[in-house]
Amino acid sequence: MTYRVALVTHTIGGGVWSVVRFLEDVLHQSKRYKPEVIVLATSARDMASVRLLAPHSWLKGIRVVPVQVDGNSIRQVGAFLTEFEFQRYQPRPALTDLLLDYDLIQVVAGTPAWGAVTRPLAVPVCLFAATTAQQERMTVIQRARGLRKLWTQRMTQITTRIERQTLPRMMHVFAESDYTQKLFDGYLEPTRLELGPPGVDSQFFRPRSSYAATGYILSVGRFTDPRKNVRLLIDAYSRLRKVSPTAPSLVLAGRTGISVQDMAYAQALGVAGQISVWTDVSRSELCTLYQNAALFALSSDEEGLGVVILEAMACGLPVVSTDCGGPATAIQPEITGLLTPVGDAAALAEAMRALLDDPDRRRKIGQTARACIEDRFSLEAAGRVYLDAYDQLLSGSTEMGPE
Repeated sequence: MTYRVALVTHTIGGGVWSVVRFLEDVLHQSKRYKPEVIVLATSARDMASVRLLAPHSWLKGIRVVPVQVDGNSIRQVGAFLTEFEFQRYQPRPALTDLLLDYDLIQVVAGTPAWGAVTRPLAVPVCLFAATTAQQERMTVIQRARGLRKLWTQRMTQITTRIERQTLPRMMHVFAESDYTQKLFDGYLEPTRLELGPPGVDSQFFRPRSSYAATGYILSVGRFTDPRKNVRLLIDAYSRLRKVSPTAPSLVLAGRTGISVQDMAYAQALGVAGQISVWTDVSRSELCTLYQNAALFALSSDEEGLGVVILEAMACGLPVVSTDCGGPATAIQPEITGLLTPVGDAAALAEAMRALLDDPDRRRKIGQTARACIEDRFSLEAAGRVYLDAYDQLLSGSTEMGPE
C-alpha cells in the first residue's frame, strides 16, 4: 500500500526548501510513501490570499493555485488578511479540505508556529522545525528601530504564543539539531520529540576526483538575511588579507547577492575587489563551487543546523563556522571542522588562516567530514528516522515495515 504524504511548507528557497527536497527524495525512494508539496502564504503581497489592502481580493477568497518549481507541480494556498503575520498560521477551509485527502501531514518549517494550520485535522501530523521565532529574529529585533522594532517585537510575541500552543498538538516533532531539540524540550512529551537532522544526496554532493590544494574561500546562503551576518565574514576576510596578503578570493553564492550597503562595507575595508558574488546558482553549479573551494566559511549569528554545511562536508570541504547553535550537531572541532565564537571576526579570520596555511590538515578534515556525512547525514541514514516514525504512526491501520 502507498500512503500519501503532504509536505506543507512556507518557502521554495533556502534551508527549509532543502529539507523539503530531502524528504521528497527519501519518500520517493521508500516506494511506500507518495509526497506532494503544498506551500503556504508568507507575504502581504501573496496573490492567492485575501488581503486587507487589496479590495479586489475580497471577493475572490482564499485560493489554491498550482505553481511550477524546478519543473515540478506544487500547490500554493493563500491566507486571510495575510498582512498580519499571525493570520498566516491560522487554519482555513481551503487548506483543511485539501489536507483531508492525505494519510499523513509533514509540516516543514523554520519555526513551529506553521504547524498551527493543521489544527482541525485528525490524521497524523508531524513537524520539522529548525528554531523558534524568538531565536530566529533576535538579530532583526536588535537592529530594528522605531515602529518597525515595536511591530516586529509584537508579532514575535504573538508567534511565540502560537508556537507554545502548537508543539504539544503535534503527534511527532523532528528537531533539526541538538540545539533545536533543547529549544523545544519541555513543550511536549519526550517520546514525541526526536532529533531529525536532514540529509544530503551524498552521491550528488561528493568530492572532486583529485584533491586540489588551492582554491577560494566559499560561503553559501541568503546573505540578505540579517542572521547570516555577512558583514562579519567580510570583516574576517579583511583581517585575513592583512596577515596573509596572498589569501585566496572570497566567493559568496546563493539565489540572491549581498546588499548594496554590505558591498559598500567591503569597499570601505578595501576587499571588494577580492570578493565575487554568484547569484541564481543552480544545483550543479553549487556542487562545482564546493568541489573547487579551499574551505567553506559560515558567519551566522544563529542557525538551526545549516544544510549548506552538510553539502560542503559531503564535497570533502573543511568548514569554519561560528558556533551559532545548530552547526555543532555536524561539526566536531578539529575533526570535521572548526567552530569560532559568534560575532568574533578575529577568531574567524584566524581559523581560516590556520587552515589555508596547512593543506594537509585541510585535506584530513575534509576527508573526515565526508565520512561523517556518509555515516550520519546521507539520504539513507538521515531518512531512516522519518520513515521509522511514519511507519509507527500509521501502523494502526496496516502492518508496515522496510521493504
